[in-house]
Amino acid sequence: MKRLFLTLVFILFFGGLAYAGNTVPGEPFLQTADAVRGKVVAEVRCLACHHLHLTSKRIGPGLKGIYNRKPTISGVPFARWDAVALDAWLANPRAIKPNTPMNTPPVAARDRADIIAYFKKDETRSLPDL
Repeated sequence: MKRLFLTLVFILFFGGLAYAGNTVPGEPFLQTADAVRGKVVAEVRCLACHHLHLTSKRIGPGLKGIYNRKPTISGVPFARWDAVALDAWLANPRAIKPNTPMNTPPVAARDRADIIAYFKKDETRSLPDL
């Protein structure tokens, strides 16, 4: 089981480096996104610095209910965290806010879409626990 988990972490973390291309802006990429997979990807990629099930701050802001929420960090040019804003931020946070402390390897387009689908589903609380 530990080997399976480490393999999954390796694939999600390092495999995304090879496929970190951008998607076309807008929400069409969410039509094929997998929210259940997005939960796993978010747990692997985001939990080191963020709470997924709380709004309180860890190192970075809590991600509970992030979809359609107003950004809590200053200097971000988005009115709310919708699919386009989240996709741009996850693709390259330093392109949005150059001095951000968020230093993450590139997130693959599929991983970004799945994470965004998870955040969108989490907004409605319709996603079952794994």
